Amino acid sequence: MRTENAMPITRAQPPCPRTSEDALHVAVEPIDTAGDGRLTRRYWDWRALYDSDPAAYAFQHPDVVLAELRHCRATFPSPALLIAEQHGRVVGLGALVPKVVATARLGGVGLSWTWQGLRLAGNRWLLRDANRAAEAALTQAALNYVRDSGARFLLLEDLEVDTPFAETVRTIGREWLTWHHAGIQRRWRIQLPRTRTDYWERFSKKTLSTMRRKLKKFGSTRLERITDIAQVPHFLEVAHAVSLQTWQTRQFGLRIRNDSAELEVYSQLAQHGLLRSYLWYSNEQPVAFLVGIQDKTCFHYEEVGYATPFARFSPGQMLLVQVLDDLFAHQRPEWFDFGGGDADYKQFFATHESRSGTVWLLPPTAVNRLAVGHLSSCRLARQAARCAIRLAGWAQRARHWVRYSGTPTGRSSPRSASDAADDGD
Repeated sequence: MRTENAMPITRAQPPCPRTSEDALHVAVEPIDTAGDGRLTRRYWDWRALYDSDPAAYAFQHPDVVLAELRHCRATFPSPALLIAEQHGRVVGLGALVPKVVATARLGGVGLSWTWQGLRLAGNRWLLRDANRAAEAALTQAALNYVRDSGARFLLLEDLEVDTPFAETVRTIGREWLTWHHAGIQRRWRIQLPRTRTDYWERFSKKTLSTMRRKLKKFGSTRLERITDIAQVPHFLEVAHAVSLQTWQTRQFGLRIRNDSAELEVYSQLAQHGLLRSYLWYSNEQPVAFLVGIQDKTCFHYEEVGYATPFARFSPGQMLLVQVLDDLFAHQRPEWFDFGGGDADYKQFFATHESRSGTVWLLPPTAVNRLAVGHLSSCRLARQAARCAIRLAGWAQRARHWVRYSGTPTGRSSPRSASDAADDGD
């Protein structure tokens, strides 16, 4: 492990007792991004808890969080490390990272303004022995820090609604404004069986035949697995070139920037054995990329993109088919996690369903109530417009216009199940 780039965490506030009965204390300490690089005890507390938590997520690893902070453009609010201690032992920990967002990105119509707040790195707390008391104390401390620092919000991305943490958030944050800007959506996972045969036999012969037919349209294909730190510059270069051609970039902005921030974060992931991404080629021409993370028992499907000229041949689905085969062949994880957001193709491949949503917790001020009310009204108007388009029979045409620049699909026959899944590629 490299340690020369890790940033120190300075001690600031003395621990504040949260519950006296079980001697649980929470300390809020600033993360010094301008230090001399010497490691402190808190770094090793963080690292030890990450290593011991079976549900730890790669973006909770201290070196990954610190790499993100080194390139964070936001200077307000200040990042903070929250530590829960019990009987002299760290039992919970998490980092709050600055987040800046324009309301136009949240569905706002008309005048746009900027919100400055904090997000919880990894969307959960690192816990020892699933300590729910520590989870509650840390959540309360995080809301106190948001209020006291003048931050606009606390952001929890992709919070599953039927989990103990979600219940903790609902209980602790009941007096705060709670807003789901994209609503609550279905969330999908694959529980991978022991062999690829066991998985693919779930699909009909007709569906598998359709997949093979689609794959042939790409000619000679090659899947390149990216796990080593030496592969990161090449991955970013190729994925950036593909990203420039994706519908996601046209609609949401550039997905892979190939800048110094991505280079350091992806390098840290690779250095700690957490990176498992892919490039996919057709006749040696880059067609698609997938940003993936594999930590402990789960593969996380983080980001995918493909060049629009290939869109009619379902490159996203064909890439996913070959990635699944690779997962069975090399270091098979127990789970494949599609992450937040519903899509037909996710449902098509998945074996398990839950529900999740992005949660914004805001102090209940009059200004925040007006802002959330306006943004919620804009979202309802968008939903009504989508409903009208769907009822008019224009939904598929509109989707293909946005994603494929109006490229016609050329389909005239009834679609198979795998064809229907393509709409989410």
